[in-house]
Amino acid sequence: MNPAFDILKKIGAVNFEWVEAVRDLQTAEARIQELQARSPGEYVVFSQRTQEIVGRFNSPKAGAGET
Repeated sequence: MNPAFDILKKIGAVNFEWVEAVRDLQTAEARIQELQARSPGEYVVFSQRTQEIVGRFNSPKAGAGET
């Protein structure tokens, strides 16, 4: 199965940096938790199919958890 979602890290007010592609939302959430442990910040999950952001995650230091 091809990756269906991209994980992006928010850089600055309006820019994002691509991190990696994953197959499903569960994998994305687990991977973001790992990434936040090493590099706190806001991450988003972008659907390649719908071309929309389908999840936002903030590390505890950067905000109030998943929104």
